[in-house]
Amino acid sequence: MIRLSAAYLAVVEVCLALAHAQAMPEKILELEAQGQREGWTFTVGENSATSRPLGDLCGLVKPLRWLENAPVTAFNTPLDPKESLPAVFDLRLYCPPVRSQGACGSCWAFGTVGALECAIVLKDGELVDLSEQWLISCNEETEPPHLLGGTWGCNGGWFAHDYHQWKADGCGGFGAVLESACPYVAEDTPCACPYNHAYYLDDWGYVAGEESVPSVEAIKLAIMSYGPLSASVFVNDAFQWYMDGVFNASDNQEVNHAVVLVGWDDAKGANGAWILRNSWGADWGIEGYMYIEYGCSNVGFAAAYVDYPGTEDSGLGPEIVAAPGPRFIVEGDTLALDVQAAGLGALHYEWFRDGVAIGQTSRELILLAAGPADSGSYTCRVSDLRGSTVTAPVFVEVAAAADLPLSNAALLLGLAAALVAAAWLVLQGCQAPAKKHGGYDLTRCA
Repeated sequence: MIRLSAAYLAVVEVCLALAHAQAMPEKILELEAQGQREGWTFTVGENSATSRPLGDLCGLVKPLRWLENAPVTAFNTPLDPKESLPAVFDLRLYCPPVRSQGACGSCWAFGTVGALECAIVLKDGELVDLSEQWLISCNEETEPPHLLGGTWGCNGGWFAHDYHQWKADGCGGFGAVLESACPYVAEDTPCACPYNHAYYLDDWGYVAGEESVPSVEAIKLAIMSYGPLSASVFVNDAFQWYMDGVFNASDNQEVNHAVVLVGWDDAKGANGAWILRNSWGADWGIEGYMYIEYGCSNVGFAAAYVDYPGTEDSGLGPEIVAAPGPRFIVEGDTLALDVQAAGLGALHYEWFRDGVAIGQTSRELILLAAGPADSGSYTCRVSDLRGSTVTAPVFVEVAAAADLPLSNAALLLGLAAALVAAAWLVLQGCQAPAKKHGGYDLTRCA
């Protein structure tokens, strides 16, 4: 057996580095020429990822039966008719710093962990660093069977959200592990469990139940409802050398790389672009992120949301912008109550009367031909992407028409409305009411 000296190996390494450095400008010129021919809307350049072969960066390998018995939630229900999907939605500020997977095909682990880390920031307002290495070293997977070493690792793998919810490692533990407990080494190392498991998912699921890219609206609704999604894309040389702009060098081959989608901008590119979070370090792309056109290179294939419950109320919930004051109407009239709120992501509304849900889930409550039985204390509860809630109370009195003489109806209505409003404000511990946004200023209540 021939043994090579350390000095010789060092010389070889330097020579390879020099050869790679000399080839860099040629590769950039080659890609720039290709971009001019094909109308690319992005720039290319050297970054930490360009020094590695794509095989060391792209390790997403689709199992043969990845959709079989997998959880799926169809995001095809539109938002409240009075609400609409924003043209721009960007959750980069709610994600931890972009990290690098190094020379290990562990993008599948970074895509899995990245979605949960962002969800923790959204729900708890806390930056945490979770362990990708635990997934690499301690998973118990055997499919796809052609992966070297048997289990998922640096040679490839698939999304592993089950291990953050219920699936156990060799010691019977499940749930995310902190980076400090199992640091990343970018190698297939033996599992050193047991570990302390600090964070758990309530649920997770694919955005679509087909072997295709979900619709743009479905992906947007999933991000608005749960936060950043794990997803996949096909990566080629142009993707690897991306620096800035909107990536549009579409190559719709089978996906080979796991990423996280954190938002979108409808004004970018030809028809809009996703904001993609990579795992190749902060010097790749736009501080580790990329704008990529909708539908480009199968981006969004196998997109999946994670449902993290949060450890405590972060105090970062939605706010009531406008709420109706007390209402006094006559039997047969239409009762219309409208609450306006502001918050992060998709806002969900639910109406209650005397503490009981009445099945209305839009910001506007309309009761046609209201009757005395509809009188009571109404509450609209609003929740946002973080799961935080805020409520707006409204007192309603519906008078029976038979109790109001026609000659005195107008006078009695006015007096009764004033008395009801005064009584409601006293009960709420309010000062004299001040009109605000078409209702009463609820912030003046104790």
